[in-house]
Amino acid sequence: MSSLKDIYKSFDSVFDRTIQKSMGTPGYGLESLNEGVIRRTMDSKISLASSNVAEAEFGIQDAIRGLFGKKRTNAHSIGGHPDFLHLNDTGETEYGFNVSLFMDIKGSTKLGLIYTPEEVFFIKNTIIRCAIETIRAFDGHVHRIMGDAVLAFFRADGNSARNAAIDAINCGCYLVEFMRQLVAPKLRDNQVSEDVGIRVGIDYGQEKDVLWGMYGFQGSSEVTATSFFVDVAAKLQQSAPRNRVMIGESIRSLLDLHDEVTELKRINNGQDTERFVMPNYTGADGKPVNYRKHVLKQSAYFALLPKPGWENSPIKITALLKAKENTIYAAPETYQACSRALPKGVGIDFKAKFHLPYTTGKVQLRFTVKNHGEEAGEDRSHEKFVDIQYNRERDEYWGSYWRDTAYTGLHYMCIAVLIDGKIAYKDQEFGVYIGSPA
Repeated sequence: MSSLKDIYKSFDSVFDRTIQKSMGTPGYGLESLNEGVIRRTMDSKISLASSNVAEAEFGIQDAIRGLFGKKRTNAHSIGGHPDFLHLNDTGETEYGFNVSLFMDIKGSTKLGLIYTPEEVFFIKNTIIRCAIETIRAFDGHVHRIMGDAVLAFFRADGNSARNAAIDAINCGCYLVEFMRQLVAPKLRDNQVSEDVGIRVGIDYGQEKDVLWGMYGFQGSSEVTATSFFVDVAAKLQQSAPRNRVMIGESIRSLLDLHDEVTELKRINNGQDTERFVMPNYTGADGKPVNYRKHVLKQSAYFALLPKPGWENSPIKITALLKAKENTIYAAPETYQACSRALPKGVGIDFKAKFHLPYTTGKVQLRFTVKNHGEEAGEDRSHEKFVDIQYNRERDEYWGSYWRDTAYTGLHYMCIAVLIDGKIAYKDQEFGVYIGSPA
């Protein structure tokens, strides 16, 4: 598993400085636990004051944006979305697509029995602060904070619904991994035996289905989005398993996500599955809506995303955008895995670099294309064997393979190193999203 400590390192150090072991011992009665809490109250206040929870951001944005090839820092403040702030002055309404992300902290009730109110505030606020920075890192806009929950809207540049959907799903996946790798272990180390985690719900509403406008009146108002797909994102969050992302059928269909990265929610100890948002509402025609929901396969999807430690992979993969094969470009654009959607007809030159101990065998790269989605039809998989070249100055082998983009969906280029036909380094998958802005 790749560690996120390099991204969330400021959180790591602040959390360690502030959270202390509970002096109350669960299982010995509420009275003795409360005595421990009271004894720690003053120390907790001092510790919180020294940690300065209102200080500047943790620096999460720059680390994530660098990995995903994003340039400008996202400085949006909380509240109505910047694309629609003009509605505050006009009182008018306007249609515009939106991807909604709801996140809440689950299992936090027990914190109040282990920690002082000051410490509970610190834990929750630190998680929310990290969530806000992560949302901004993926070009999201924090719309509202509601106790343990955060609502964010994603619109990318306002022109690409697909990119907004990709940003939101990548953000949700990173938030879950942050909780899994960093927060949960620290809380377990500090006597919180019940897992504290997050639940994330995400869905997409196309332009004709999302109405933006000002609720309230001047001085007491908020510009926000009105849509079934905003409301259902909240339902998806409530239904999501702990430390998982749940998405609606609308966003799954937009990106044409396949079964390798999504699954149905398991209930009744895994014996049954739950396919639809509950309660199953009735539409205007009197029929059940049957709105499908899907759980993101966290480990499988996170494995596709850029992350710290990729430079230590046995095979280092880069993807350069080149219109034509076997053509040299002065400064080709780099595509980061799963970072955005490429339009159809774009050429990608996949380059793989690797090191090997001395061998007399024949070294080759095997490039395997794995297509998914409806448009790919029967064109699911094909492979190409490429002879390698050697860079003596760097003591490095390399090879490349050019392909163009053709089908909407999330597709993989899988690369393996072979010596005399036997695998030396197993397949590494590089994810590419393809599709028009939508």
